[in-house]
Amino acid sequence: MTFRGSHLYVNGPEIQHVFGVTSLPLTTVAHIISYLDDDVTSLSRLCRTSRSLYYMTLPHLWKSVTLTSHPCIRYKDGEPEGSGGASPFSMGLNALVTTKVAPLVRNLILQGDFGWMEPHEYSRAGRVSETGMVLNIAICAALDRCTQLESFRWDLNTRIQPNVYASLARLPKLRELWLRFPSSRAPHPITDIPPMPNIDTLCITHFDPLCNPDDLSTFFFHAEKLRTLQMHFSPRMRDAGEASVIVAQFFRKNIIEKKKLFLKRVGMYNLFAQMDVNDCLHAVDTGMCDDFTALNCFGPDESPFKSSSNATWFLDKTWLIPSDKVLPKPKVLRLDQLHKRHTQDLARARGLERLYLVNARHVPRNSGNAVTPSSRDQSPLIAPATCNGGTNAVANSMRSTASIHLRDLYMDSICDVCGPTLKHLILPARWPLSRELIVRLIRSAPNLTQLSAPIICSGFDFFRLVVPFLTHLWALRILAPATEGLEGERLAYEFRQFVDQLDENSFGECQAGETEPFRITHSGMEKAAVDVAHIRYVGFGDKVFEIGQVYEDVVKTPVALSSRDGSGGDSGIVDDHVECSQEVVRKRRVTRIPESEVAHVEIWKMDSLDVI
Repeated sequence: MTFRGSHLYVNGPEIQHVFGVTSLPLTTVAHIISYLDDDVTSLSRLCRTSRSLYYMTLPHLWKSVTLTSHPCIRYKDGEPEGSGGASPFSMGLNALVTTKVAPLVRNLILQGDFGWMEPHEYSRAGRVSETGMVLNIAICAALDRCTQLESFRWDLNTRIQPNVYASLARLPKLRELWLRFPSSRAPHPITDIPPMPNIDTLCITHFDPLCNPDDLSTFFFHAEKLRTLQMHFSPRMRDAGEASVIVAQFFRKNIIEKKKLFLKRVGMYNLFAQMDVNDCLHAVDTGMCDDFTALNCFGPDESPFKSSSNATWFLDKTWLIPSDKVLPKPKVLRLDQLHKRHTQDLARARGLERLYLVNARHVPRNSGNAVTPSSRDQSPLIAPATCNGGTNAVANSMRSTASIHLRDLYMDSICDVCGPTLKHLILPARWPLSRELIVRLIRSAPNLTQLSAPIICSGFDFFRLVVPFLTHLWALRILAPATEGLEGERLAYEFRQFVDQLDENSFGECQAGETEPFRITHSGMEKAAVDVAHIRYVGFGDKVFEIGQVYEDVVKTPVALSSRDGSGGDSGIVDDHVECSQEVVRKRRVTRIPESEVAHVEIWKMDSLDVI
């Protein structure tokens, strides 16, 4: 390297001795700092170390900014937050507006509960709230300075005003946009969201046409690069049976001009509207979609007990009519409703890689409306209350038979069509899988990497069924059975008994070969235990274990004395002078971890009603 170019790699005097060495190349320092993007505390300390580290660390410190607003003053160690100044939320906005760090921000998140006055007071006067307007002006000033912003998330409980929309439209590098609409029923002025042609990911939450009459049609008409669309509607409409959402209104300009959106990832949450296939086909190219999510959109699970007061049944049925015009080929499906109609779609879903049949269910609020669906209609696990015990038993038997028949339809589609390409699979807890079904699933889906299912096996026998054949599996979750009747209660009780006695010692320190799946022995006389070199996480109900590296342990076994010595080896007492044989046993370290540490694993992450 020439002397002219060496100054790019050699540190100045102020950065030397910081990392304990006399000289460290700047490229190495930058590489180390790049691993600290999520550690704000370490980044702030490095900024105070030296001038060179300050300039190298500052872009990482301000790369992602999250400002959380709280409705009241919070205290930490007896001291109020922001003592001597304003709240951390306000001081963060002030730093973006008045300092030179705003161009360093790439991701900006505004979340929380902003304390503002009753909006109905201003609505009766035909005005926008003063507090909300001042907040939008401050955020607008901050966005004008964040010229390099790539992702923006508005998760505040206040309404976003047109000036903020205009500032977002002027950002040339903005790619991801998350908008949360307030749930207040106070009247608001109609806002036409301006076009943002560079947006490729849009997520809207808590949308209610009767609360937030914002018009998205212009945005969709110019969204040529949009590939991901997540639409979360307020659950109030489905709970109250109000079909105030018209899907065609969002895409009316696309429908008129026959300009299609080429979406690859679509998510619908709490949608309660009538399906219009022809209008949707003029606005969206369904052949491009390979990731589809629908949660709380198609009504309750299919059941022989249908409530006549279910106000959503007629509109939900329009989504279950098969159409030959819609032939998507998804690779990811995330659904919460179990219905025979969906099995027909699975029978044509060749190439499906991830299937998440979510166990979580939406519990509607009691709105006082007589036709509002109750939690009994939403949950497939609650039998209808009867005064006759015999009638209740017959109802449980009919419900169990229908559930088994529906399970077999799903398993036929999964094993016969989707199995060879399937990698992630979540099955409902209401479908306990016997040994025969597990064997069939393993043979048809050998490429599974994550599996979540209720497996009926005694002890650790299921490991000998699953682990040796699913060589790519690294995350396994055993769900608690949630079936009805006496058989369901027995299975749930046995599972609770098994989980309550489960700890790290059950895996790593027990000496019986039948109950030690993570023990590897060199002895050829003993039954070979199952090795789980590729398994990393194992879950049993609410308990999660992490499988670690292999370590060696020396096991001493007393040698049986001969009968001539007048003593036997069945007394159970091992003397220090008794001859023992030593054996080196290799075991794997097993550690119990909280569920928060596996929140990134899909079989835990996707098994919820969250917008992902």
